[in-house]
Amino acid sequence: MRARVLIAVLLVSGTLCYLRDPAWLADQTTGLRGWQRSADGIRFRWSGGHASFFVPSDARTIKVPVATTFDAGGSEPMVVTFSVDGRRAARVLLAAPGWQEVTLPMPPQGSRRVRRVDVHASSTREGNHGVQLGELQVSR
Repeated sequence: MRARVLIAVLLVSGTLCYLRDPAWLADQTTGLRGWQRSADGIRFRWSGGHASFFVPSDARTIKVPVATTFDAGGSEPMVVTFSVDGRRAARVLLAAPGWQEVTLPMPPQGSRRVRRVDVHASSTREGNHGVQLGELQVSR
């Protein structure tokens, strides 16, 4: 009986450790569409109103190019908030067409392989388009 309990505890502990920091998490995103290329050649992905992605935990800063559309279907300014592991890291106002680079300072490296970055747009455009996120620049 004790052996069964010990085996069960070890299996549950091992599973929880694996799920806390799985290697495949680094490639996961939510709320992001497929990659596209803008007219000026910049590679980007559209977000919805909220999106998440993961970056290496040893990153010191992350630079994120961000933009949105301004046309008859959506011309009001948009506030975009970036959070790292649930803590606000940056906020930017998009009030005109064009790319802005947002620098996200990262907290000290923790015990996990990755950190979650959340992007919240204050509004969305037609088709639930939030912001365009360009390719990240990760500084270690």
